[in-house]
Amino acid sequence: MKITFIVPCFNADKIIIKNYKKLNNFIKKHKIKKKVIYINDGSQDNTLKKLKEIKDKDVKILNNKNNLGKSKSIINALKIVKTKNVVLIDCDLPYFKYLKKVLDYLKEFNLVIVNRKLKENSEVDTNKNLYKILRNLISNFLGKIIENRLKLGVKGDTQAGLKAFRINDDFKKNKFFSKYFFFDIELINFFKKKGFKIKLVPVRFKISDQSSIKLFSFKNFKIIFELLKILKKKNN
Repeated sequence: MKITFIVPCFNADKIIIKNYKKLNNFIKKHKIKKKVIYINDGSQDNTLKKLKEIKDKDVKILNNKNNLGKSKSIINALKIVKTKNVVLIDCDLPYFKYLKKVLDYLKEFNLVIVNRKLKENSEVDTNKNLYKILRNLISNFLGKIIENRLKLGVKGDTQAGLKAFRINDDFKKNKFFSKYFFFDIELINFFKKKGFKIKLVPVRFKISDQSSIKLFSFKNFKIIFELLKILKKKNN
């Protein structure tokens, strides 16, 4: 199987090399023909320097001098993908132990996504601070709005950091426009509207206390505005 892995990064210099080796070992073990696209989205630390230490002809680095947003960065990366199979995984490699299962399902399904809202799931976080509680409440609230409006069939979970899909001509022609965090919604909506097969993968998880999203930030107004645009375009 030929796969392009797209890995967006922001201020991740402490984990880049370790996680590259972890991902590359997985790729070698399962004899995957790969391309890996790392995106440095305007990091303010040594992320770009660390990425340049990777000496691998199958690794390409896209460097945004300014922070463009996770979704915009992924959309730009997809423009240079040449394989039919794509894996999107965050640079901290969330749900990595489910990657093999995701790839196995990709042989049968057009879109495979980790989902934290299924009945089979179990949350393993026993020590929640205020940030985690508020983040979870906001996530659930937005998830219900999105699900009720778009009927995506993912129980309101659109933001998990591991998914895989197959690209076709219709996909390449589709105009994705998200900038911040809602490319996932556009992606799921595309496959749903086309009637393609989607597989949800249940996971054990805990809520991360590391995020580029701050609870009290002016940027949140831009994110909400973008979400409203996506909901408005649901029938386009």
